[in-house]
Amino acid sequence: MKIRDIILPRTLVIPSRNAFKRAMLVGYLSLLSIAMSLSYLVFDYVSEINDSYTVYVIFLSGATLAFLSNRMGKHQWAKVILLLVANWVVFMFGAKSNFATDTHFFYIIISIAAYALFGHEQRWIAFVISGIAMGSFLFSFLTGFTIATDDYYPPEYIRANQLINFIMVFIASSIILYMMVKLNFVSEEKLQKQQCEVRRQNEALTKANTELDRFVYSASHDLRSPLMSILGLTNIARYTDKPEEIQHYLDMIAGRVHNLDALLHEIIDFSRNSRTEVVCEEVNIRKLIETIADNLKYTATGQPIHIELDVPSDLHIKTDTARLTIVLNNLIGNAIKYHDVKKEGPFISIEAQKTEAGYKLSVCDNGIGIAPEHQPKIFDMFYRASEQSKGSGLGLYIVKETIEKLSGRIHLYSKPGLGSTFTVELPENPSAS
Repeated sequence: MKIRDIILPRTLVIPSRNAFKRAMLVGYLSLLSIAMSLSYLVFDYVSEINDSYTVYVIFLSGATLAFLSNRMGKHQWAKVILLLVANWVVFMFGAKSNFATDTHFFYIIISIAAYALFGHEQRWIAFVISGIAMGSFLFSFLTGFTIATDDYYPPEYIRANQLINFIMVFIASSIILYMMVKLNFVSEEKLQKQQCEVRRQNEALTKANTELDRFVYSASHDLRSPLMSILGLTNIARYTDKPEEIQHYLDMIAGRVHNLDALLHEIIDFSRNSRTEVVCEEVNIRKLIETIADNLKYTATGQPIHIELDVPSDLHIKTDTARLTIVLNNLIGNAIKYHDVKKEGPFISIEAQKTEAGYKLSVCDNGIGIAPEHQPKIFDMFYRASEQSKGSGLGLYIVKETIEKLSGRIHLYSKPGLGSTFTVELPENPSAS
């Protein structure tokens, strides 16, 4: 059994860490007082000094009562009992030995213990206890109050008592100072963690506000553009009765509606990723990729795009399936959308594997690639690499934010005209970041 369990039972509810540390200090000092009273009893018995047994018994009883009271959760009573009994014992021994054994130094320990045990919150009690200790010393010192007989204690006994008293004062003061330093360290460490958390929250709030401003401005523009285009096409269609022109305008309107629908889906993905918690489950990554690839390949125009899979059929990843689906939808969708129409045999290669740190997924294509000057900004909100970009500029931003939510990372390697490779690294046990 640990000494912590001896001093305080695990079932005892203590309201704060400071209160717990002070309760532990009461327990340590009570045990030390019990050990002191027993040691003095044995020492006096061996030295054949038998006039202080009553004081030792009272000291032992008071320390034991304080220890039990503290263990039962009556910490206030335990502190008062321990300090008052200790003060009385020191006064009695000082009166018996005329300060020859340096017992009066225990008054300093009693005063220090009072401030340590009651703290700033109950400093007035510490003032009272400290005042009693100082008053007891001054009374004995100024009045010469004594109950001892001259030369009653032999020199060897006095010298041994001085050594014992010094050791006990040293141990008691060391315990008190250690507990106070530890309490202060824990409090400072907790304060630093709170300050770091506040800074992190402030940074996150600043980022969220900045992104919200950009989001509102860009989203409103991107939402308004297709609507105005649809309105314009509708007005133009009113001035023709040729079926082929009307069909052409309807096709253009349908295209604008699809673009608007895609943007709304991206906005929904962005909102869900920001506001919902990570929910992990095991997913067969090959089956998930096959489903996404089958759904997306029908959206491609022009020549067919060959999709290669290098993914073990039994590879399972523990992650948030909905978020991983968003990531793969965007990466595979972009590889299809930006394939090089001038090349023969366009392809997309998708790989997934288990690593020491977790999992690695990569989507590689031989498409048009991304120019070096655009690559540092490609994951920014609403960033488009060129005026010919077909998307809203939200897709890769959502990919990056989603992967960060999964405690992962994404890397890009791309050369214009040769293609791009997006590599995603995910931890084995993701958590919300």
